[in-house]
Amino acid sequence: MSTIISLLFLLVFLATGFIAARLRLLAESRGLDLFFSVVLYLLLLSMGLRLGQSRDVLSRLPEIGALAAVAAVSASLGTLLFQALAAPLYRRMPGFSGPVKRENGGRRIGQLLENLKKPFFLLVLVVLGGFIGGALPPLALLQDGSVSTWILYALLFVIGVKMATDGHGLRSMLLSPSTLVLPGLTIAGTLAGSLVLIPLFGLTPGKALAMGSGFGWYSLSGVLIADRGAPVLGAAAFLANLLRETLAFLLVPALRATGRHESGVGICGATSMDVTLPVLEDAWGPGVVPVAVAHGVLLSFLVPFLVPLFMSF
Repeated sequence: MSTIISLLFLLVFLATGFIAARLRLLAESRGLDLFFSVVLYLLLLSMGLRLGQSRDVLSRLPEIGALAAVAAVSASLGTLLFQALAAPLYRRMPGFSGPVKRENGGRRIGQLLENLKKPFFLLVLVVLGGFIGGALPPLALLQDGSVSTWILYALLFVIGVKMATDGHGLRSMLLSPSTLVLPGLTIAGTLAGSLVLIPLFGLTPGKALAMGSGFGWYSLSGVLIADRGAPVLGAAAFLANLLRETLAFLLVPALRATGRHESGVGICGATSMDVTLPVLEDAWGPGVVPVAVAHGVLLSFLVPFLVPLFMSF
């Protein structure tokens, strides 16, 4: 019952933001973007504080690092494998756009480093929060996760506004079977790849699937898992999804040689709609943007629900 109530709360705040934007009570603006950034920073800082308060997390850092690395690689490989195996089937579907080509492109090292600046900064915030939390005496307010929970609700409200604003023109695309195939394969490949965590790290099937169902959205997935009473797993999920995004930046230019833009979109996961979109556009041209945005929107919508759902098993 607690899982259902938690999911309902997440849906209520997400839907409230969406409806407020649709009714034109709120619209995306510089002020809203600033508020989103502040809330995101506070959320990750609060996560770091909570992790620092957990002595169990501090004593298991090597295990967390190993779990995160394996989770990121297995989820990415699973996605690529499913995309490759299904290619002969979905390329025959009506409405599938086929390979998107770009004659010129390729990210330079400087541009790649620029893309990695924000993830690095957010990682620093979590680490900083961890140091502060470890230096503070035990505080129930930080340990029970109530602070991060309400910050999370605020973040979901803003995400709802952004989805309503950015979703203009996506409705027909999201209803197209040919468009839904790519996120479906990303979900299946990611979750299948995450199952290797069960024998390697002794995780339950639910926790292994929760690790993967962040789909690269590190700033949300780790907090959702930590709020379910698993700070160690939450820290690993944060790092795993951060590593998945980093792998996407590194691998998309190489995947361009395969001629399959869907593999590049798939490995980017939920971030294909925003953070990794520039590198996708650079590799395959403007034609990949609608597919990448629809892919990211659908996965981003599912993350707040799949993670708590799998954690309940």
